[in-house]
Amino acid sequence: MTDTPVPDTPVPDATVLDATELADAVLTMHGRLRRSLLASKADEVTASQTAALGRLLRHGPATVADLARAEGVRPQSMGATIQALVDLGLAEREPDPTDGRRSIVSATAAGRDARQAAWAARNRELAERLATLPEADRQVVARAMDVLGPVVDP
Repeated sequence: MTDTPVPDTPVPDATVLDATELADAVLTMHGRLRRSLLASKADEVTASQTAALGRLLRHGPATVADLARAEGVRPQSMGATIQALVDLGLAEREPDPTDGRRSIVSATAAGRDARQAAWAARNRELAERLATLPEADRQVVARAMDVLGPVVDP
């Protein structure tokens, strides 16, 4: 197997360890990788729907307003996102027992299954891409994961 060149990415000079430039490079690469993996599969769930569903699965039922605040979007936008998830059978609304004007949104079993299937598909896609790298480069990626652990979970 031959070494394939890595596409140009905004990675700072390794001899200059400026934390701001490195942070920019890491965030840029994260965004590119995420978009690339999300775009690589045909899915009826959008990125915003995936984010809302993921939040419901991680943090449990919530109001549309709480979800909108957590995701940094307008309540009207989150309302449309949740309605799409409900229409797909991935989420459900129940009346709020303390306030009849609101509803509580929760993920359905189908939503949990869809999220797990999407995660598995992205994992397979990334594994296939990583498998094309030379062993030495995969070791560098593995080392980077070790190094980034304490940055993510200080």
